[in-house]
Parts: sequence; structure tokens; C-alpha cells
Amino acid sequence: MEYLQNIRQKGPTMKSVLVYEEMKEEILTGKWKFGKKILVNELIEKYDVSRRPVMDAMKMLENDGFIEIIPQSGCKIVNYNKKNILDQLLLSSTIESLCTELAALYHHPEEIEYMENYISVQRKNPEKLKDKLSYLKFTREIHFSIYLMTHSDIIKSQTLKIWNLTDFYMLKSFDYHMTDPLVSIEWHDEIIHYIKQKEAKKASEKMKEFTLTFISKLEEKLP
Repeated sequence: MEYLQNIRQKGPTMKSVLVYEEMKEEILTGKWKFGKKILVNELIEKYDVSRRPVMDAMKMLENDGFIEIIPQSGCKIVNYNKKNILDQLLLSSTIESLCTELAALYHHPEEIEYMENYISVQRKNPEKLKDKLSYLKFTREIHFSIYLMTHSDIIKSQTLKIWNLTDFYMLKSFDYHMTDPLVSIEWHDEIIHYIKQKEAKKASEKMKEFTLTFISKLEEKLP
């Protein structure tokens, strides 16, 4: 059920799609910095493909919001922009809240059991979650599990794209020291409790409160 195993596009494995998937995974795991120039010739050599698949991949990444293609100049990772980061997180917060409400209505018992077991495992070693990428994987795994509980294909088609860009911004901007892992686990315990009890509104409100609290803390720290 791991979220990061589901970020790859489904469909034919054309060369452009393979380059796109590899690049996106590198972007989502923090290997590219804001404003970093992308050398197309290096990608051609790295992936052993012609220029066309690489440029097609760049266009897909630009459409996702990760990069900019500048005519007569080249490609680069998007520049840092505080407003864009906060707007993206607010959009993601709205989606999270909706997913949580629907999860409370449509979840299956085994899905709740999976989440409770996952939380239990994380609680045994909270110090591990002080690593930025580990914390992001922890929260995203829970929120991805909630998203699956909606059992909605329409939501699925829109949510992953929003989350991918959100994760990119969080990896570039998020200071893991601002979040106590045990406090985060307690927040998610409450959210799961309301989902389990089918209290849709309370679950949604608790998720909204959690995400907005995080955004407020982050806003104070962003330059």
C-alpha cells in the first residue's frame, strides 16, 4: 500500500514515460534543488535515448509544476516561491479534509486495522521520524491509506497529482525539527479514531485542523 510505490504513471512504458518517471522520482526524493538547471544532453546520455523522449518528459514535468522550460535557454527546476508553496499546501489541505470525510463513510474494517498497526509500529521508534524524508513517508502513508478508503476513482485521478507537487515543496521547505513525531502520531490517532467511528464531520475537521496547524508553523519559518 506504500504511497511512494504508487507515484509512477500507469500505461505503456514509452521512453518518454520512463524518463519522466525516473526524473519525477528523483525530484520527489529531494535530489534536485529549487532553480537547478537541467542539462538535457546529460539526460540523453544518462537514459540512453534521443532528444525527443527527454523533451517530451520535460513537458510532462512542466505540466506537473516541477520544472520550467525556458525558450532559447533550457530547462530548470522551478524557483523558490513562498506564496506558491503555501497555496499548494492549502489546496492539499482541502483534498485531505475531503478524503478523510469520505473515508469515514466508506472505509472497510481491514483498512482501519492496517492504519492502526502502522501507527503502532511508528510509535515504537519516533526518533526515526525526525529524518525529513522518513517523516514525509510516514505522514503520506497514512494520508494515502485514508485516500484509498474513499474508494473513489474520480478522487484518485486528481489527488496523486496534487500530492506529488505538495511533496516536492515540502521536501524543499520543510524543517523536520518543527514537528514532534509523538505529537504528530497523536494527531493521526485522533483522525483514525473518528474515521473508525464513522464520524465523518469530526474526522474531516480534525484533519483540517492538523494540516492548517502545520501550514501555520511552516509559514512562520519560510523565508
